[in-house]
Amino acid sequence: MKKILWATDFSTHARDAGRQALECAACSEGPIDVLTVVAPDELEAPALDVPDPFIPEDAVHEAERQLEDENADGIRAELAAEASFLTDAGVGVSLHVRAGVPADEIVRAAAELGTTLIVMGSHGRRSIEELLLGSTVEGVTKHARCPVLVVR
Repeated sequence: MKKILWATDFSTHARDAGRQALECAACSEGPIDVLTVVAPDELEAPALDVPDPFIPEDAVHEAERQLEDENADGIRAELAAEASFLTDAGVGVSLHVRAGVPADEIVRAAAELGTTLIVMGSHGRRSIEELLLGSTVEGVTKHARCPVLVVR
């Protein structure tokens, strides 16, 4: 597992997964790509009254534009702070911020980055919505082309 992708939403479960990703990286001596996905309704765009799987494409493009223009620095700083224990441990880290449906973006990023293992927490910040709409973990495990380690 030379190329690890740790998907985080800054929840406690995601942090636990990050520690597991660090253990995997220590064994493989490979880098870790750290990814967070921002749903368009989490940005300062007009609120959407539709759940994540139904986010209109134009809303995703607007969110991506906002991430490039103004919000990315704050989110990247938060992501860097979240991943600081990895760099403190001497692991190579690359930070990635994307906009869209989390499961879709995690799978897409893993394919683009050549990921050999995705590590993620079993529950995230949006767990109540996920119970109703299907979880991010379920979407990733169904569609990823590489193994997915789900940390409880």
